[in-house]
Amino acid sequence: MWYGVRVSNGDPTDDTNGSGKPAAANQISLKDAIVRAAIELGTELGEEGLTMRGIAARLGVSATALYQHFEGKASILRAIRFHGLRLMNTALTPAFEADQPIEQIRQCGMLYINFARSNPWLYGLLFQGEEVDHETLSEEERDAIFFSQIAIGNAFKQGRETGQLRADLDLTTGPYLMWAANHGVAMLLITGRISEQHPSFAVPSEDEFISSFVESAVRGLVPCPTP
Repeated sequence: MWYGVRVSNGDPTDDTNGSGKPAAANQISLKDAIVRAAIELGTELGEEGLTMRGIAARLGVSATALYQHFEGKASILRAIRFHGLRLMNTALTPAFEADQPIEQIRQCGMLYINFARSNPWLYGLLFQGEEVDHETLSEEERDAIFFSQIAIGNAFKQGRETGQLRADLDLTTGPYLMWAANHGVAMLLITGRISEQHPSFAVPSEDEFISSFVESAVRGLVPCPTP
């Protein structure tokens, strides 16, 4: 048991409560538990403190058990990145349920930055390390990588078609400009370069700063008011 979660090693007999029926939904595979424990350790200690021995100790299993699912730390980090992507995609999904494209873009910016603030180590890890080999990606991994890019691209396209965005807005660079802006301010916030306590770059309220920042970025996308 680990944090109230029953960990299964993949043996079908581990998925029952002695009755031959599946156990409760709080049961997860050892592979998933390894990823979750690794995220906890990384958040607490940073990547240097993330070791196979430490993950095994956190789970109460032998280090050998980890190697049954992962070749080593590098493969665990890769799994963490895709787990983080799926978490971020889940966090962004409500934005794309908004009725208007401009509102989708606005909410996406807010949710993106706040995801980074809530998961600083995990968010930082998403943009560190070598680029994955796209030739080796599974369909699920490819979907995770391109989910938000496709969704925000559709919002920009619909926004321009409906006149909510500028007619001269480039649909290729526009989403990247918004992403770069959101990513930049997210990194400044989670690294403390902008904060309510910073001696030189203090803001009265980080929440109000984020809202104002996103609104300013969105304002640059909409048509100029006619005089």
